[in-house]
Amino acid sequence: MKTGAQNQNGFALLMVILLLALLSGAVVQSLISARITLRAGDERQTRLALRAAALDSAWAAMRNGIKAGTASSECQVFETQSPSGILSKTTLQGLARDALPPPLQRQDVPVFGQFFSVTTRSSSGAKSFLSRGLACRLPSGTIRILAWVEPS
Repeated sequence: MKTGAQNQNGFALLMVILLLALLSGAVVQSLISARITLRAGDERQTRLALRAAALDSAWAAMRNGIKAGTASSECQVFETQSPSGILSKTTLQGLARDALPPPLQRQDVPVFGQFFSVTTRSSSGAKSFLSRGLACRLPSGTIRILAWVEPS
């Protein structure tokens, strides 16, 4: 038969084990939460870097590639690589006014010049980013972005 002192020692050991189990559960939960937060931050940073590379590539292609005499069916492809190693491929294709979205097809819309479809895909490893837009080169040489679409 156990005495009172032996029962108290066993009860104290049981309480210490339960307390350690609760503490380890809280630590594991906080580690999992921190890992999820870091992963989301890394994905957001990668997406922003890909987006920036895509936009830089699109602007460079439009500045260097849109020519005053480009035929409406001609397609130009430009590849650039950012200092961080992100490869971007931009495609410029001339468009006739009737190939534009309906609001821009109307003759009363004061947009003159040459129209282009701009598609850029940036990739780094397994991640990629796609953006599309419509641009216009005015007779003065100014480039105007008419529409820009980025997936969410």
